[in-house]
Amino acid sequence: MLKQDPKFSAIGAAVFLAVNALSAQAQTAAPQQMERVEVTGSSIKRVDSESALPVTIVTKEEIRRSGVVSTEALLASIASIASAGALNTSAGAGSSTYGLSSVSLRGLGSDRTLVLVNGRRVAPFAGGGGTTVNVASIPLAAIERVEVLKDGASGVYGSDAVAGVINFILNKSMTGVELSATAGSPTASGGGKNTRASIVAGYGDLNRDRFNITASASLEKETALFGRDRDFAKTGNIDPFIVSGATGHGNIEGPYTPGKVVNGKWVEGTAGTDFLGGSGYGNPLAQADKCADIKMFKNPTVNGTSKMPFCAYDAAPFVGLVPKRDLTTLSANLTVKLNEKAELFGDLLYSQSKVQQQFQPSPIRNGFLVSDEEFAKQGVDPVMLLRPNNPNYKIAADYLTKNGFGSLVGQPLGVTARVYDFGDRTELSTADQSRYVLGVRGEYAGHDYELAASHNEGKTRGKVTDGYFSQVAFVKAVNAENSDYNPFSLAQSEAFRKAIEGAKYIGDTTTFKSKVDVVEAKVSGDLLALPAGSLMYAAGAQLRKESYSKSPSPAMFSGDIAGLGGATKPLDKSRNVKAVFAEFNAPIIKTLEAGLALRHDRYNDAGSTTNYKANVRFQPSKELMLRASAGSGFRAPTLVDLWDPQVLGTSAQFDDPGTGEKKLQVNALTGGNPLLKPEKSTQSSFGIVVSPVKDMTLSADVFRVKLKDILSLASVQEIVSGFRKGDPSYAGLVQLNPSGSIKQVNVVQTNTGSATVQGVDLEANYRLRFDGSRLDLGFNGTYMDKFDQLSPGGVMSHKVGTIVDQAGNPVLGADQGGVVLRWKQSLQATYTVGAWAGTLVQDYASGYEAGHDLNDEPHFMPSLALYNASVSYTGFKNLRLTLGARNLFDKKPAVFTPVSNQFQNGYDVTQYDPRGRFVYLTAGYKF
Repeated sequence: MLKQDPKFSAIGAAVFLAVNALSAQAQTAAPQQMERVEVTGSSIKRVDSESALPVTIVTKEEIRRSGVVSTEALLASIASIASAGALNTSAGAGSSTYGLSSVSLRGLGSDRTLVLVNGRRVAPFAGGGGTTVNVASIPLAAIERVEVLKDGASGVYGSDAVAGVINFILNKSMTGVELSATAGSPTASGGGKNTRASIVAGYGDLNRDRFNITASASLEKETALFGRDRDFAKTGNIDPFIVSGATGHGNIEGPYTPGKVVNGKWVEGTAGTDFLGGSGYGNPLAQADKCADIKMFKNPTVNGTSKMPFCAYDAAPFVGLVPKRDLTTLSANLTVKLNEKAELFGDLLYSQSKVQQQFQPSPIRNGFLVSDEEFAKQGVDPVMLLRPNNPNYKIAADYLTKNGFGSLVGQPLGVTARVYDFGDRTELSTADQSRYVLGVRGEYAGHDYELAASHNEGKTRGKVTDGYFSQVAFVKAVNAENSDYNPFSLAQSEAFRKAIEGAKYIGDTTTFKSKVDVVEAKVSGDLLALPAGSLMYAAGAQLRKESYSKSPSPAMFSGDIAGLGGATKPLDKSRNVKAVFAEFNAPIIKTLEAGLALRHDRYNDAGSTTNYKANVRFQPSKELMLRASAGSGFRAPTLVDLWDPQVLGTSAQFDDPGTGEKKLQVNALTGGNPLLKPEKSTQSSFGIVVSPVKDMTLSADVFRVKLKDILSLASVQEIVSGFRKGDPSYAGLVQLNPSGSIKQVNVVQTNTGSATVQGVDLEANYRLRFDGSRLDLGFNGTYMDKFDQLSPGGVMSHKVGTIVDQAGNPVLGADQGGVVLRWKQSLQATYTVGAWAGTLVQDYASGYEAGHDLNDEPHFMPSLALYNASVSYTGFKNLRLTLGARNLFDKKPAVFTPVSNQFQNGYDVTQYDPRGRFVYLTAGYKF
């Protein structure tokens, strides 16, 4: 805790002493003047709202009109925010993301996008990698506005502000009570329903009562929607685009010599040189066209080595498209006026998110078992064996003999399984987030000051409630000398069912905790008078302590629970960060001003860095303003990046060009790298803002970002493709089975990447006034000209408008989902007459190249235009009613060919809301 650091304690004491000293001052009335406010991207308070930096502001009224059901959906409608480098809650099905929803400016990633609440940091999502903030925990009902700084700001805020800053301003001060409730549902059958209720209440007039407290509470509930509920997502087999690659049941992997005890010590068995693994030697039921008997389908391709048909599993109907979600939030802001020049302030933010993911039963095959440490401990071979004395062995023997593999007959055979015995997998993730801030601010000797301390904490608990089991317990029953397990049937004997009863697992998985404690002091004001005005400044210091821990349950230590991704090791690390910063803004002439910000950060585990931000603003008239900025940035490696223990788990899906096998998953060695150093970046922008007529504002801002020493993780596909090509950069990163198929891939971060990103942001706002009515028009769009990223192996990925290169391999980052769109826009129109207001919104995304189809032909996703509409009525006193629809015309998605480990099928989960047309009704009442 910070209280243990004497430096932190000294600053905390300074806050206390300042409060007492300022309370004792004589209260002197100051002359009334225009209030200066602090805007996102600067520590200097100013009167002008149009700054030298490009900031998009989304107001509470605009949020109401949009009809979005979550903070995640609100951010997705902002053109400068990309799906690449971010994660939504739906994409977490099967990936153990614990309900995380993150945001990525410019597609540069959630770890390069700084998220603030009321201008201050919040704790990273516990379980999200170390810096990523869960935007789903920010209550939509409490948001007063969102400010999006579309420019790097490490010179002001420090690490993580490489792409920009998203600042959520919550309800701070009001009097009275406001109630709101929303109910919404897709017009198609199935789940995906959403309900919300909130209350915001404020009491006290700051000038009259000398205090104000404003608090809010909200509840949100969302029901689950599954693939079987939507025609476009109910199957993973859509010819010629996609075919399900999920592990099937009863496929013969190859011969395996069982282990035995030698001199009192267990010696693990060995796979034969002709052990192919995975789909291996095919499946007798596939050759007989009877895969449906075991809830499988006959894969239209054959194994790349044996050329035999095999059974595969279509998981699509069972995968969650929208998870069941419950969100409870509380927030409060307190301001106490100590005297005319000082006030005490505090705020509280708490949220609890519960997300339940449900998806298909777990698979088992040799490749998934070798990382499970329990097998060696308990003397069990990491393979499901069909022994020659098993009464069902004859089915395999006849099939192998018939197809020219008679040499395998008589040997124990490894087989695969899709384990239906324990039901569908169900995970429950509970994430608690809290932040407490206490400080004092005011004016002294003509300068503004602020002293504040904050405590941020996140805790995420994972739990499985159905469908999970101990792999070693299940395989032990299969491999027993007297086992009658039948891999070619779903009906097992009573003896076998009794043998696996104790294998089912219900319980905790992993608990994550993240903490950020901050003490900060800053002053600002006019430094000296210049001919064209005052030289303004801000300066301060910050002490920050970050800690992160990961505590796996005993069941997770060995990686023995099927479907949870391998062994998880504990982590408990912390670090201290010290920073000093200064900022200046000088009027050169009446129409020209320049600004400079400098910040020095020192990490006790990742070195130190100094960054700057320079900007100019030229406004020769009210109708024209030119602005430009340049700066440097950095991102420090997180505690997870540095110290996460290296463990064996399951890789993302990939295609092996060496064997021709598709959508494979093998063992992957992942973990931290203590030799990492901070990323470095430079940013620049140039913009123009014009107001050609009254109530019209147009702006265009060109931006460019260059990164080097990127904390880069080569995709599994890149590693495999490079290894098969003989690239020496990947020589030691792939291990092979004796047959030549891939056994393991090593994936560890390094500082070897670089990237160049450039484009232009456009915005327009226009209000037309008529007799008794008005029309408000708004537009924001982003055109991406370039996003070129160099891989650790020296391969350049051109990422704009595509998720694959010319050969069909994923571009960097594409295996994590998302795409950098060439063009994205939102166009809004609201017509208001009397108590009525009608809004129409178009959200448009340009087309892009997806993964190659089954014939290895390029596949392109068309552009997508979705329309949202709402009508509001305020004719009743204090009551506001809104009826609306998102995706008004129920536009269906085009078939998507993924290159990521996306569990959903048939559509791009990062671009389309599977609910389709969604109708909602909102009522709000003030008193």
